[in-house]
Amino acid sequence: MIKYIVSFSIMIVVLIIFLLSRLYDFDLSGYGQQRSISFKHNNDVLVGTLIMPPGKVSPPFVLLVHGDGPQDRWSEGGYIPLVKFLVSQGIAVFSWDKPGVDKSTGNWLAQTMSDRAEEAVLALKKLREQPELKKSRGGYLGFSQAGWVVPQASQLTTTEFVVLIGAAINWRNQGIYYTGQRLKVEGRSLNDIQDAKKHEAVAFDRQFTEEAAVLPCHSQCTRQDFERRNSLADATKDISGTHTPVLILMGQDDRNVDADETATVWAKTLPAGTPRCIRQLPGATHGLLRSEWFDYQLASQWPLWKQGLFLLSGRYSYSPGALRTVSSWILNQNCVD
Repeated sequence: MIKYIVSFSIMIVVLIIFLLSRLYDFDLSGYGQQRSISFKHNNDVLVGTLIMPPGKVSPPFVLLVHGDGPQDRWSEGGYIPLVKFLVSQGIAVFSWDKPGVDKSTGNWLAQTMSDRAEEAVLALKKLREQPELKKSRGGYLGFSQAGWVVPQASQLTTTEFVVLIGAAINWRNQGIYYTGQRLKVEGRSLNDIQDAKKHEAVAFDRQFTEEAAVLPCHSQCTRQDFERRNSLADATKDISGTHTPVLILMGQDDRNVDADETATVWAKTLPAGTPRCIRQLPGATHGLLRSEWFDYQLASQWPLWKQGLFLLSGRYSYSPGALRTVSSWILNQNCVD
């Protein structure tokens, strides 16, 4: 009996250690060398955190550029497994709260994609002023909506690399694709989906005209203003002027952005001499998580047990090879298999 009790106790201890080791993927306290950095864009003061890898001299650094929504610097903790992996590979990481979120002032809904690009340029300038990064290679790692931001920013400043995950191309097309995927998940028929997409296209063109897009907000900008002022966003022209080595990573099971459209446009539009790695990962979502586990359009749609699975899985929530592909590109622009 004592032998069985001891064995059971050992199993419990092992299980606890295993669970704690997985949850460690979401704990940044005391990790790396961290400090707060702030910079200004127009009247907004943006505040973020720089994490330096210990023992590295002039490490490469990456700035995280958020997707849509009121995101804080670590996207409510969702970025942390990715961040910790990059730092473990000797890469410094900086991310900041969007305007009006957490420590940053302003209103992110008042921004156009050009505003966001200018903000990203100022963030990069601030990073290059840090003594330990003055001799470092640096660039952007952007998500989703950053597909409109980073190509602009990379032409306004000098970067050694760019990484885009789930990057959108055209605001109108992205919205229509999103609707089609939402209805598909709901089990609607193909005819219903096609009709809904046609209806949305007509409604979009009626509502979001060139005249409407340039109108300022009447008072404080709302979500409707944000969509109206960015409704004509299209990355194609900025892609055609991109000469920075670029990695485009799309999940083949992306329900938010058309992975085929993004891969095709980037491949056709990038100048011929621009180093590139354009890849669609099988079994991966919009954010490169395993689609067999996290096949949703929004994290807010996850049931509680999926949230728990993400916490327990940490970096293993990502599609196999995704994190390694990102770090290899940042370190040496190597398009790994």
